Amino acid sequence: MAYGRNILILSIIFLVGSLALNLISPIWPIYINSLGASMTELGFVFSVSNAVAASIQIFSGFLSDKYGRKRLHALGTLLAAFPPLMYALANSWLDLVPWVMLSGLATGLYIPIRWTIVADDSSTESMASAYSWTNISWLIGSTVAPFIGGIAADLLNIRFPFFACFVLILAVFPLTLLMRETRRKPQEKATNSKNKEGDITGGYLFVVVMFSLINIIQGVGIGLTSPVIPVFVERNFSVDYTFIGILYAIGFGVASIIVQLPAGKCSDMFDRRKVMFATFLASSPFFLLFAYSRNTLELIVFMFLSNAILNTSWPAFQTLMMEATPSAKWGFVNGVSATTFWIGLMAGNALSGILWDGWGKFAPFYASAFAIGVSAIVPLLLKETRVKVKNPP
Repeated sequence: MAYGRNILILSIIFLVGSLALNLISPIWPIYINSLGASMTELGFVFSVSNAVAASIQIFSGFLSDKYGRKRLHALGTLLAAFPPLMYALANSWLDLVPWVMLSGLATGLYIPIRWTIVADDSSTESMASAYSWTNISWLIGSTVAPFIGGIAADLLNIRFPFFACFVLILAVFPLTLLMRETRRKPQEKATNSKNKEGDITGGYLFVVVMFSLINIIQGVGIGLTSPVIPVFVERNFSVDYTFIGILYAIGFGVASIIVQLPAGKCSDMFDRRKVMFATFLASSPFFLLFAYSRNTLELIVFMFLSNAILNTSWPAFQTLMMEATPSAKWGFVNGVSATTFWIGLMAGNALSGILWDGWGKFAPFYASAFAIGVSAIVPLLLKETRVKVKNPP
């Protein structure tokens, strides 16, 4: 399958951007903790960033539909470069707050636009595969960078990965200027011969609400554990930063990347609602079992299984959402999708420290597994858009 110029450039942007951000992701909660933050305050720092991202993404998607994607994407990418530099210079956790807000603003600008560009630049038949390939680019960075970041933090200094993150994101910015505008005019692209605007618009708001509900519930589930996992591992297993990097590299990066192409095939071959239902439900127990790991190998295995199974749903989720909504609204729809996920993350992050401090270190993991399991119900309320090809008589 051949893809165009924008998909290729975007894949490089995803790769380098992922390398940058995942250099710091395994050590970020520990770093905040080392600057004097309690577990509740740690959750607050995470939730502030997500709150700002959530507040801007619908607006970003709407503006990209109306005025174009290229300039907003470039602006968001440029702004994203500076917070990591300021994180490295912080002297207390309160110094981080204005910069995580800027990071949230930047994320809110570019995230919905990047995923919309993939839809803009692919056909109905190739969309699931295009999402898989761009997601693989992101996940390659997620696989390599945590390990490198952990080693760098051990050998040099915990602040060094933040400087490297700044340099890499800044290097990505010129690539955004090389991309071509992809905003579509309000027309075409239905999953069958019916007019997308006429036949689907009437029901597309229901689709947006259902996908938003999935995003909020799963955002809460993921947000409950994302700030506390590195701290939990460090305190319970006395490991160094390098091991935490390995945990994320294998447990998230490798786990997610190996399922992307099979997940795209599943999205093309099977009922996408059922793919989401099965993967959401099957992954949920492993979010809890992680907390009961008896050794470092079990930590890796349970994180690997939770992420591999859950991320199998990604191409089905994104493709169904795009096919069930008008192409002229894709920027707005992706903005709503990203916003609702960030709202869930914000709530989950805020609750994570409160649950830890109030009910113990296992509480966030119980709540996370429950939320992921509950999210499996919602896809069954949607309608399948994949058209089965019938052999002529």
